Amino acid sequence: MQRPGSIIDLDVNARCPRCGGDHPSDAACLARTEPSTLAFGAPPGAEEASTRDPLVGATVGSFRIVRMLGRGGMGTVYLGEHPAIGSRVAIKFLHDAMSADREVVRRFYDEARAANLIGHENIVAIYDLNVVPPGRYYFVMEYLEGEPLTARIAQGRLDPAAALEILLQLCDALQCAHEHGVVHRDLKPDNVFLVVRRGNRDFVKLLDFGIAKLRDAAGGSRRTAAGLVVGTPEYMAPEQCDVGPVDARTDVYALGVIAYELLTGRLPFVARTVPQLLLAHLQQRPPPLAEVAPGIDPRLEWAVLKALEKDPKDRFQDMTGFADALGPALERARRGRSAGPAIVPAQPDAPAPPIAAPAPSEAARPVVEVRIGAGAPRQLQLAELTRAGAFLRAEADLPPLLSRLELSLFHPVLSAPVLLPAEVVRHVSPAEASAWRMKPGFAVQFLDLAPEARAAVAAVLDARGGPQRATPPPSAGGEERLREVEARAGGLHYAFLGVPPDAEFSEIRRAAKSLRAELEGLAARPDAPDHPARATRLLARLDAAAQALGSPAERLRHDGERGNWRGVQRCLAAGLPAPLVEARRRELLKAHPDRAAEAQRQLARAQVARKLGNGEAAVAAYEAALAADPLDAATLEGYVAYRRELGR
Repeated sequence: MQRPGSIIDLDVNARCPRCGGDHPSDAACLARTEPSTLAFGAPPGAEEASTRDPLVGATVGSFRIVRMLGRGGMGTVYLGEHPAIGSRVAIKFLHDAMSADREVVRRFYDEARAANLIGHENIVAIYDLNVVPPGRYYFVMEYLEGEPLTARIAQGRLDPAAALEILLQLCDALQCAHEHGVVHRDLKPDNVFLVVRRGNRDFVKLLDFGIAKLRDAAGGSRRTAAGLVVGTPEYMAPEQCDVGPVDARTDVYALGVIAYELLTGRLPFVARTVPQLLLAHLQQRPPPLAEVAPGIDPRLEWAVLKALEKDPKDRFQDMTGFADALGPALERARRGRSAGPAIVPAQPDAPAPPIAAPAPSEAARPVVEVRIGAGAPRQLQLAELTRAGAFLRAEADLPPLLSRLELSLFHPVLSAPVLLPAEVVRHVSPAEASAWRMKPGFAVQFLDLAPEARAAVAAVLDARGGPQRATPPPSAGGEERLREVEARAGGLHYAFLGVPPDAEFSEIRRAAKSLRAELEGLAARPDAPDHPARATRLLARLDAAAQALGSPAERLRHDGERGNWRGVQRCLAAGLPAPLVEARRRELLKAHPDRAAEAQRQLARAQVARKLGNGEAAVAAYEAALAADPLDAATLEGYVAYRRELGR
């Protein structure tokens, strides 16, 4: 079974009645007139069709289906509403005709799995995956109100600042996807949805991982039959056109095509038929952007054309490299921007700052009650809330690591408190909090949230403008701030960035991005003659920290050398292949042969302590073993299992 619009069988040709091209009737049409899967509201005639649809009015899981929102190549999307909480979700059903094909069902499941695995705020969130007997497969995702990027392009060429703000969000989301082993493989404007968040009317949500490749998926990488080309012709990289190996650089090329289209108002390659278009990707050079849209920033043109190189080795090797090339162009575009900015700045007369949520009123602040076991609940201040977990402020009586607890979340947007089962995953002592510039407390990770609980957390985040953090103290003057950052520059990368040693990759990226913007501002608007040079030195230091910690493979090497097994945990969770981890471990133990003996000695102590029932001593010995041999995945797994056993 083929996936219309994404998998093209080049051996079957037919005259398309819509564009006149020679391609299969169910393949991607160059006219691109089909409505987006999540193009709210519904396409013409959808309301009439939904009145006859037996699914409308039915209850699926915890949600009642209200109406159809749209149809796509693989499925139909409906609006679902929780009858008690009132939260809204989108529910995507696989087409009936495709449900009997195991490969198509697997692709449908992969779409949900890939999006859920990544967990990035610019990627549509998946809440649940299930089937209505006998074979109506569906998954539940967040409900979006906005428009596809296709609709924005149809209005004409975007100004460079608006285009770059969209592109940089996509770079960040895709870099996170690649770190989790997921390559999208079907990037196109139809799969980019724009919603309003935190004062930004162009907040990106990336959709449709239906043909995404999960590098560690069972069954290998060959998910398509021989002779099939995967993707949408206008945005396909040369290696896709030639059925070559696909990796993160394939997405770099597709994003380069989108960048070209946003900045010039046209695609880099146009052809009458699909085969001609694929040959253009393989053989032709795109016209220079300045020829199509005079006045384009030459450095921006260079970045887009580098992303469109035919040979993957000649492109940016990851999305971070592409973003680094686009970032300075955004600042220049903002300075030269005329009327009509896509993002309304907080202060009209000042350069546009990073997008930030307005400070919520006390009445709108979420309240959390924590219940540990059978003990009485206690209220704690919620310092951070994300879809995956929360950070609660507390200086004493912290629950044990890996212990289970229940949070009761209260907020004005919720008609009733919502129970969130969670597990304690981090302690931050007052000393650590002082070094990391945060408040002491503990972090929890949510466990198997029901769809209605996930929807409730999403509703609270939307009401507050996205993932929330404690508001940082006001910045000091330029001299004081430079001295503060310089004082941290001689320490470890984590301390320099102001993040804990077990920080998530998204947390590291945010910290590096924020510090970079601050240092570049100090260099551009100095308070003293020596500030630009000092800020430039710190930016070089920042580059080293971001490179060492920004990707799982590099961070694994860095944390392995330093015995930071908590950071190693993050790298393993990012999906690094086991052979790479084992190879890094062999390198480490070859360079430090005494570490293996120390680890074995500490493991023996841990086993003795466990037999004697001395949990505290066993934990200390386990952690000493991991500090010596942090890349031992088996010991790390055993330690986590033992901590959970103690927590229970």
